[in-house]
Amino acid sequence: MNLRAFILGTVAANLALVSALLWQTARAPDSPLRAGVIVRTNVVTEFVDEPAARPPEVKVPGSPPFHWSQVESTNVLAYATNLLAIGCPKETARDILQARVADEFRARRRELVRPYNDQFWEAMAAEKLEKLLEGTPTEKAVEELKEEQKRIQAELQAVLGKETKTDKPGRNEQFGHLAEEKQTELTTLDGRHAKEREALNREVAKAPPAERVAKQKELRERQGTERRALFSDGEWAEAELRRSPQARQVRELRGYADKPENLRAQAEVLREFDTAHPRPTPRDPKRPFDDPDYKAKLEERETQRKAQLTARLGEAGFATFERGSDPRFHTLLKLARRLEVQPASAAQWLELQTASQKLVRQTRQNAGLADDARAVALLAIRVETERTLQAAVGARGWSAYQRHAGDWLKQLSD
Repeated sequence: MNLRAFILGTVAANLALVSALLWQTARAPDSPLRAGVIVRTNVVTEFVDEPAARPPEVKVPGSPPFHWSQVESTNVLAYATNLLAIGCPKETARDILQARVADEFRARRRELVRPYNDQFWEAMAAEKLEKLLEGTPTEKAVEELKEEQKRIQAELQAVLGKETKTDKPGRNEQFGHLAEEKQTELTTLDGRHAKEREALNREVAKAPPAERVAKQKELRERQGTERRALFSDGEWAEAELRRSPQARQVRELRGYADKPENLRAQAEVLREFDTAHPRPTPRDPKRPFDDPDYKAKLEERETQRKAQLTARLGEAGFATFERGSDPRFHTLLKLARRLEVQPASAAQWLELQTASQKLVRQTRQNAGLADDARAVALLAIRVETERTLQAAVGARGWSAYQRHAGDWLKQLSD
């Protein structure tokens, strides 16, 4: 809605009564409204009318035409005071000025981070969005801008009171490739859809289950059609890739560095593979590995996946990719940071763990070993593994390793 039309409609009943008073007092040299306090914002320093008791409504015959410039101000506190002075309800003034502050700071923040816009895959490469700005002058400027916005919002709250309810929908970072106007349309649509779902849930709360499910399905389909209509084919394909399980898998890699375009391509390769090679289904989901056919299909699928990724990444690249998705490596990276050592140390510790666990499996599967000999061999593997790991981790980090990442050692000789 046009802001000017919205406010004029809200205060039309009062403008005719007080516009002459505003016009006269603005020109009176000894008017008490000339006394004020200085308020500093990021835009300008100006005199703000002292908030006083609202002047009584008076009728002035032949009052001059009202000009919006008499109320508007680049200083939001002055603007708030002027709106209240002409009879604008606090709730309306709050909506106007909160939207104005949000729009102003959004525009300023957008200008600051313009070089980093539309960098979903760059953010993924940096592991965290914040790392795109880390150590740059822009990072400090953005933080200062956030603090300034908080301060102005607090000052507005002191004048207009606190908002009691908000239905403002959030913004999905996966749609950063869309133009600003389309992002706004999407946010508005998602907010309307959320309200429609709430209304439907109240409406069908006591309806029969079949009717409830049918109406909910109908609403989902209609909303999905409306949402899809906002996107071009290319925008939709990019959005689908960004929110896919394969993009999440790439995003959750740790200790894995690559160019943003390569990370995006890897997500595409993973999605294409998963589409062409769906995961097999066991006959008994509760006991999947008792099914030899399921195990064979799973192993065949993993072999195909490894071959496809190795062809794209190379042997070393595939090994790094696999390590980056290994939960054990995630734990070891955290430990390396705690001990203030290089991430390469975590990779070394993982190699020792993997080699030991492989040797333990071979020893347990060796049918030629007697039980006593197997127990002795497993104990020897554990002792040697602990000795090697302690040397690799260091005396200072050994106790921390045992606490945070060493549970697997106990299983070597069990």
